[in-house]
Amino acid sequence: MSKRTCIWKYAMVLAATGAVAAVGGAVSQLVVDEMHESTQLKPMEPAVADAVAGKVLEMKCAACHAQDATYSKFLNFFSFGLMADHVNGARRAFTLTPDASLRSGNVDYLKMDYVLRTRRMPPASYSMVHLGSRLTPTDVAILRNKYKETGAAARRFSPIRPAVEPATELEAARIYLGYKLYHDGRLSTTNQVSCASCHDLTRGGTDNLAKSEGVPGADGLPQLGGVNAPTNLNAAGNIRQFWDGRAADLKEQAGGPPLNPVEMGYSCAEDWNAIADKLSKDPEMVALFAYVFGDKGISADTITTAIAAYEQTLVTPDSAFDLYLKGDEKALTDSQKAGMESFVQLGCATCHSGPTLGGISFEYINTYANLRDLATPADYKEGAYGLNDYTRKEEHKDMFRVPNLRNVALTAPYFHTGTVNSLKDAVRIMIQTQNGAGNATEETVNNITRFLEAQTGKLYGKPANALTPEDVKLAPVVPQS
Repeated sequence: MSKRTCIWKYAMVLAATGAVAAVGGAVSQLVVDEMHESTQLKPMEPAVADAVAGKVLEMKCAACHAQDATYSKFLNFFSFGLMADHVNGARRAFTLTPDASLRSGNVDYLKMDYVLRTRRMPPASYSMVHLGSRLTPTDVAILRNKYKETGAAARRFSPIRPAVEPATELEAARIYLGYKLYHDGRLSTTNQVSCASCHDLTRGGTDNLAKSEGVPGADGLPQLGGVNAPTNLNAAGNIRQFWDGRAADLKEQAGGPPLNPVEMGYSCAEDWNAIADKLSKDPEMVALFAYVFGDKGISADTITTAIAAYEQTLVTPDSAFDLYLKGDEKALTDSQKAGMESFVQLGCATCHSGPTLGGISFEYINTYANLRDLATPADYKEGAYGLNDYTRKEEHKDMFRVPNLRNVALTAPYFHTGTVNSLKDAVRIMIQTQNGAGNATEETVNNITRFLEAQTGKLYGKPANALTPEDVKLAPVVPQS
């Protein structure tokens, strides 16, 4: 596919993302920033608008953001590496050919929308040596008019929907079986470590440790996981699972820890037989598996299917922010509303968008400053590189799945390193590394922090920050005889 075809295809894809609408009220004023220039353009037929917008993207953006963008090594030498920095940085941040494995289409649109609103691209260092490369008011108007013509008003925020109630007793039994397995230490070699050990629902779906404790090692002490355990609350909305995206969905994710020698102690696929053998000695488990899965019995497939069914229900609606989005203006304080506005204006909502405020894209963590330098102690030696650890592609180095920010006030410590204990410090670091605004005021940081504190929702109808072990128990489902 030629570069021009890629660009035109991208313009069409952006048009297709326009089926979403702004939430309304104050939020819509933040979400849809219609520039005055767009009102000065004459209406265009869709095909013409596609061609014109595609031409702007090709002439002004493709040099760095096309999938096949290249640079001259000779000229790069004389620019002191500036050309390589521009192209490599652009590839990590955004490619004009959509890649659904890296981010949802709505994130693609939001990235473009942010650039059009702030006019931050191309960077000044690029424009200085590429005269005429900066987006002119007319260019911006063409692109915005195109999105307006196709109804492409991006919905940054929307309330979390409650989990769907099981329609049949069989579905309820599958969820209950998954709940039992989620809390069952027999999935580990020691019979002590369960899914809930690292993903405690009374702790925001985490363990509040920098690195989770697995089965004991040779020294008799618990082994530590390589990265900070992310929350599994609302994880069903993630584009992929784990920081590095190595699991496609919750079912595949559920199969990882049992076969991790550090986490649950087993190490190869055949070890599922040992797990199944232990469970087969429990009459309740045998009855549940027979009712839910029939002749399939107890296996890696049925175990992980049941756990995934249970984790699909771990959603937390009815936060203060959800209530605000549904029309309750008093649900947020003035400080939280100011924090929401800063969250949008600084570009945080470009990646932390959608119902869960994130989880739907992989992003480069060192856009303006090195996150590892700012978020880790000097003696930290962890070598995790995000998506690169899974794909082994150099361009994916330091790209991590964006964490969802629902219940984020409950899930310290932060980042994949687990070395930042304060949410306020995490906000400050993210503004510096992802926006470049190292001089953000203390008031701005405080307001955004308070806005994030408004993301704590409810699980099983109770506030997620006040759950007890009894609150997260499911009532038994007795199989039919």
